[in-house]
Amino acid sequence: MSGEIDAVARQQEGEKQLSPEIERFFSALVSTVLWSAVSISLVVVVFELLNLRYKLKNEIFKENSVAAAVFAGSFVVGIFYTVVQIVIH
Repeated sequence: MSGEIDAVARQQEGEKQLSPEIERFFSALVSTVLWSAVSISLVVVVFELLNLRYKLKNEIFKENSVAAAVFAGSFVVGIFYTVVQIVIH
């Protein structure tokens, strides 16, 4: 009840209040951008670690190894899937 009173008081004072749909949209947008940045940074770190250990870039690009590309791609998809599961639960 006091939340409604505060909202009415703010409106009477001349403050514009965003609708709940717009607030929810911006909240979801910020969350999406944040989790996208987390996912991309994890993928970059893991790929660089795999590159140091297994020389994946050389295997993929110089030797045209499909197996190495599938190996790296599976790690990327696995990381994205894990982050999605964390976000939705």
